[in-house]
Amino acid sequence: MTTPPPPPPPGGPEDATFVEGPVEPVETVETVETVEPVEPYPPGRRVVVDEAPPRNNLWPWLLAALLAALAIIFFVLWWTNRDNASTKDVPDLIGMRQDEARNEAQSRGFSVKSVPRAAPNPAGTVVDQGPNSGASLEEGAQVLIVVSSGKSQVNVPQVTGLKADDAKTQLAAAGLNAKVQNVDSEKAAGTVLAQNPAAGSSAANGSDVFLSVSKGPKEVVVPALHGLTVENATGKLADLGLVAQVVRVSSPQTAGTVVAQDPPPQQKVKAGSTVRINVSTGPTPTEPEPGTVTVTTTSTSTETITTTDTVVP
Repeated sequence: MTTPPPPPPPGGPEDATFVEGPVEPVETVETVETVEPVEPYPPGRRVVVDEAPPRNNLWPWLLAALLAALAIIFFVLWWTNRDNASTKDVPDLIGMRQDEARNEAQSRGFSVKSVPRAAPNPAGTVVDQGPNSGASLEEGAQVLIVVSSGKSQVNVPQVTGLKADDAKTQLAAAGLNAKVQNVDSEKAAGTVLAQNPAAGSSAANGSDVFLSVSKGPKEVVVPALHGLTVENATGKLADLGLVAQVVRVSSPQTAGTVVAQDPPPQQKVKAGSTVRINVSTGPTPTEPEPGTVTVTTTSTSTETITTTDTVVP
């Protein structure tokens, strides 16, 4: 009895192709999808499986292309707006007077705002700005300038009567500089005699305060006066700041000449000191009568000296 051929698999000829003839080995085909195991077909039939096309992952490429297009569009829009906007470079205003800087910035089409700040620069001078020179700003933008209000003010302390070193320390602590000028004085050497500006006044921070400092009484060397006329001797002493005390004495030397002095020559004395000079009245022919009074008046550049000699019996 002849066995009838098996029926074709479900799905029709579009799902599988059946070929009559000897059965050939089935080729193994790798697919990207899992294939359910298939029941073996009857002998004499060969199964042909359609392979699905590989799946291409295009999304990363599409996303990159989209971002690149957006970047190009953004750049074009920015460049177009930049060309349309009116921009100018900020000028260099530092060092100008405030009114000059304002006029210069406004001539470029900028508005100006100024703020004061204490600085060592002269008052009214621009010491800083923002933005810096060379920056590009749209017309009508604001430029800030910092204007010097001068040095800050400090109070001058009282230093008169102090030693010079102590005065310098106090002035430095207040932000001031001491300028010392030494002068002759009866006060102890190194004592501050006067100051300028005066104590309690205001001065710019870092400015100078002038101090008059005593260098002590001036000393002078007593000149040699022996043999000089009384006029020459008193004049020479006056030129040195010394006071002549003239005493008339009897002497065989020429009348009107100096025969002795005290202090002696080359001795140092303070300015204003008195130097006694004995002036000859010439040889005495006879002894003066008891009770005779001799009065001598000598005028110098500083004062008039009156001396009295009395002969006592």
